[in-house]
Amino acid sequence: MTTAMAYRYSIGILGLVMGLAGCASSPKPPEVIWVSVVDLYTPAELKRDFNRRVADLFEKEGYSAKDIADGRLLRVACGLGTDYTWGSYAYLPADLPVKKGQVLRMRVDRPGNDERMGINPVLGSVADFRWEGVLPAYRYISDWKERNLALNFERVPLDPGQQGRYVVSHGSYVIKCRQE
Repeated sequence: MTTAMAYRYSIGILGLVMGLAGCASSPKPPEVIWVSVVDLYTPAELKRDFNRRVADLFEKEGYSAKDIADGRLLRVACGLGTDYTWGSYAYLPADLPVKKGQVLRMRVDRPGNDERMGINPVLGSVADFRWEGVLPAYRYISDWKERNLALNFERVPLDPGQQGRYVVSHGSYVIKCRQE
């Protein structure tokens, strides 16, 4: 084997390893994961044309107009790896008020697939975690030229209690699904 061939093989193997390092598997039943509230569905939102499939799915699953009016049906998401966000529909226990961005614990009963998201039960909030589930990962630097910087943005630092809890996905910190 020549040096050039060895170099090409090394680059190919390195590329494969780096590609696999960014991959993560989707949550599987009965895994308990952390998720961020993306949308709280209201009756008015479910009447919109683009939410018709969601409304039909909730109805087919047996959720009532009262469940929707009480704010018990939502869409959640979490990060599995760099630029890979996983999503699901979820339903809340009757006595758990939530807000958009809040981090919750959810059991994966039906993970869904590429065609449609599953619907899974929320177990509760994450009481000792006070930050939102999706945060900006970068900020704009308006005077970057004056400061002789090569870029006009910089990474937003996380508080110590947040470190290791997020992945960066599409320019945002997204709460990790798995919190080992």
